[in-house]
Amino acid sequence: MKKLIIGLLASVLMAAGFVGASTGAANAACNGYSGCTKPQTEVVKDKVIDRGERPKVKVKFDSNGDATVKGQVRMKIKQVGGPVVSNKLKKVNKNGAVTIQGPKGLAPGKYKVTVRLLPKKGSPFAYVTRTYWITVK
Repeated sequence: MKKLIIGLLASVLMAAGFVGASTGAANAACNGYSGCTKPQTEVVKDKVIDRGERPKVKVKFDSNGDATVKGQVRMKIKQVGGPVVSNKLKKVNKNGAVTIQGPKGLAPGKYKVTVRLLPKKGSPFAYVTRTYWITVK
């Protein structure tokens, strides 16, 4: 009899809106996977390069567990106050790393470089973006 009364009381309170079941927060950046995490990201880059050199960036992704980061990395190079000079996309290798080279012969000046992880669909990893600046002498 107690269970019947408690069940009736709970249903009346839920119908009235005084008690409700909570749900987790929505996370649109996780490709539909509810437990997504941002992988640790290590970026090795050039800060100053000569005019004839290519800018190069090495990105290494690491996770807390056994999962390997899968997906692609986009490197966008934009001249400060100018146009986008390069927009390259490269697949992350089986070790969770990628090396991307920019175009040769950049004009002297300052450039903004944005590196972004685009995880594979259904992956437990979220998007990661890193931005830095290079100077061409």
